Amino acid sequence: MTPEEKYLLVKKSKILMGTSVTIMIVSKNVEHSEGVIDNVFNEIKRVEGIMSVFNEESEVSRLNRQGYLENASEELIYIIKEAEKISMLTDGVFDITVAPLIEYIDKNFLKDRTSFEEGLRSIFELVDYSSVKVEGRCIRFLKKGMKVVLNAIAKGYAADLAAETLKKYGIKNALINIGGDIRAVGGKIDKEPWRIGIRDPFHKEQNITIIKLYDGAVATSGSYERRIAQGILSHIINPKRLLTSEQVISSTVICERALVADALATSLCLMDPKQAIGLVEKLDNTEAMLILADSKILRTSKFAAYELNRTL
Repeated sequence: MTPEEKYLLVKKSKILMGTSVTIMIVSKNVEHSEGVIDNVFNEIKRVEGIMSVFNEESEVSRLNRQGYLENASEELIYIIKEAEKISMLTDGVFDITVAPLIEYIDKNFLKDRTSFEEGLRSIFELVDYSSVKVEGRCIRFLKKGMKVVLNAIAKGYAADLAAETLKKYGIKNALINIGGDIRAVGGKIDKEPWRIGIRDPFHKEQNITIIKLYDGAVATSGSYERRIAQGILSHIINPKRLLTSEQVISSTVICERALVADALATSLCLMDPKQAIGLVEKLDNTEAMLILADSKILRTSKFAAYELNRTL
């Protein structure tokens, strides 16, 4: 028996944060690994209790309802500050204050076009990440009616937190998947990376490529995943200009943190493809692949190094 054959794959899944969460650990101690996974699920559930807009008593729901939140948790403050950094990086394309715009479009898009566009102007004024202020433990909106939604960053944060929790319990080889936001701890075994399939948006039963991942993160966002306005529009809404054609159908980002991969993957779907690739090329230890509406594929210069059957 080789040393690798002594290891077992321990896998558990649970519905949390509105999606399927799967954790896999390669370990010799199954009982210990199962207990650790349960502890990780508890941590993710705790994060959900802070950041979910579907829980009326969550910190985010109270912030949205009141326009301010006193004694905010360090985690919510951290997320809002990290979101601001990515908003600045993407020139406002990433914006957690897009919630009122999404709500308005979903409810009114199919109504009279004139009244829809008139109402839209006032809604756009509420989408302004610079009007979310953090002062000590207090978070405050500077404009009445603002709301935040953390869907494009909270899952990534939870994946990073899960990885740190696993490491704290001595786990060296694990994979976390929170609704497509993936974080690896080590490899599948010490010298073998995890293999992550990236779905072909035009043939969803197929993978367009396989990613090799070792101790890092990968996230994919796509306009094909979920729709609003009775299925007419993508759920990924550009906070700067509405109803532009969808050039990027799918974006995949590889980097060190799932939080960044999650937020960037969403942002790149809304950007001019060449500008998106140019932005990622400037970032350290970050690569991206874009699948365009015309089926063309754009990759950053070193993305191929992560692909199973490609080389630089």
